[in-house]
Amino acid sequence: MEEHSITEELTIVPLLTKYVRGEELTALEQKTIEIWLEKSSSNRLFFEELSDKERVAMELLRFGAADSINLSELHRLHGKLKKSHRHLKRVIIWTTAAAVLLFLSVTFLVYKYKQDNDLAKQAVTMATSDIDPGKDQATLTFGDGQVISLDGKAVKTDADGVTYVDGKTVSQGSVQYATLSTPRKGQYKTLLPDGTVVWLNSASKLKYPTRFNGDQRLVELQGEGYFEVAHDRSKPFIVVSGGQKVKVLGTKFNINSYANEPAVLTTLVSGSVELSSNAGGVAVRLKPGEQGQMLNSGFKVSAVDVESYTAWTSNEFQFTGTPLMEVLRQLERWYDVDVDYKNVPDKKVYGTISRDKKLQSVLYALGEITDLKFNATGRRIEIRK
Repeated sequence: MEEHSITEELTIVPLLTKYVRGEELTALEQKTIEIWLEKSSSNRLFFEELSDKERVAMELLRFGAADSINLSELHRLHGKLKKSHRHLKRVIIWTTAAAVLLFLSVTFLVYKYKQDNDLAKQAVTMATSDIDPGKDQATLTFGDGQVISLDGKAVKTDADGVTYVDGKTVSQGSVQYATLSTPRKGQYKTLLPDGTVVWLNSASKLKYPTRFNGDQRLVELQGEGYFEVAHDRSKPFIVVSGGQKVKVLGTKFNINSYANEPAVLTTLVSGSVELSSNAGGVAVRLKPGEQGQMLNSGFKVSAVDVESYTAWTSNEFQFTGTPLMEVLRQLERWYDVDVDYKNVPDKKVYGTISRDKKLQSVLYALGEITDLKFNATGRRIEIRK
C-alpha cells in the first residue's frame, strides 16, 4: 500500500464511518463513495466486508485497540482485510455496527498518530503517568496464620500439601483451610487438591481445604471465579457464593458474585450444574450456554453468549451490550482506579479490548465506542460532558 493510497483512505474513511453508523449522506458524499468503489475491486470488497463484524472484530483485537502506532502495522491490517474470509477462524462476534465504527476510527487515527504523536490525548486527558493493567498476583493465607505472596508464582495443592509448580514446598501436607486472595489489579490461576483448575479474577477470594475429605468438595467464593472441575461422581463439587450454592460433578462454569454488582451470575460453559439458594426455593439445572441469575430465593435462567462472560480468563474485556456502569466497575477492579459515576449515561457497550493494554488505551477505545470523553486524574476517572 503506497503513501498516496493511505491518504486516499483517510479521505474515504469518514464517509464510510457515516455509512456504517446509518447517518444520512449528502449527494456529494454518496457520489464520492461511488467513485471510490469503481476505482478497484479491492475497494468494493472492503466495502462489502464492512458488514462482517466478526472479521473486523478479530482484526481489531490483533491490532491492539489503538495501542499500535507504526505505519507497518497499518499496512498489515489493510492487507488482512483484503484476504479471503474463508481462511479466517472465528474468534469473537460483535453484534452491532459499533465494531466496524471502532475499526474505522482506529485505522484512521493510528496513521494520524504518526503525524502528530498525540493519538490517545484526543479522547482521554491523563493528568499523571499512564496506569498499567493488572497481572498475576495473589496472597495465600492458611488457617495456621501463615501468609504467602504469590506474585507471579504458580502453586498447586495435592496430597503432599501446597507447593510451587517448580516443587518448592509452601505448606506441609496437614489438612487445613487456605484462602486465595487477589487484590485489585490481580488475577490468579491455581490447581486444587482434586485436580480442579480455578481462575480467580481481581478483588476476589477462594477458600478451600488443602485436602478434600468426606463426601463432598466444598469451596467458598467471593468475587469472580472460573472453574474447570475434575469429574468425581462420588464426591460432588460445591461452590458457595453470594447466597447460593452451585453443585457439580465435573464441568466448566463461571460465577460472578461481586458485592457491588446487581446480581449473582452463574454461566455454564459445558456439563451441568444445579443452582440452589440459601434462602430456600426450587433448585434449577443449567444447560451449556445458559446463565442463572439469582433473584431473591429463585433464579432466572436465560441463554447467553458464554464467551463474553469468560473472556477475562483469556485476558480480554468482551462487551456485548454491557451497561457502561458495569464496564467501568470492571476497569476499577482491573486497574485499581475509582470512577466518578455522577455523569455516567445509560449506554450499552459493544466491543472487545485486550486487558493487557494500559488504562489510557482502554479509555481511548471506550471513547471511540461510546462517543464519550474520559478524564483520568491520578487514579480517578470522570466522564466529561
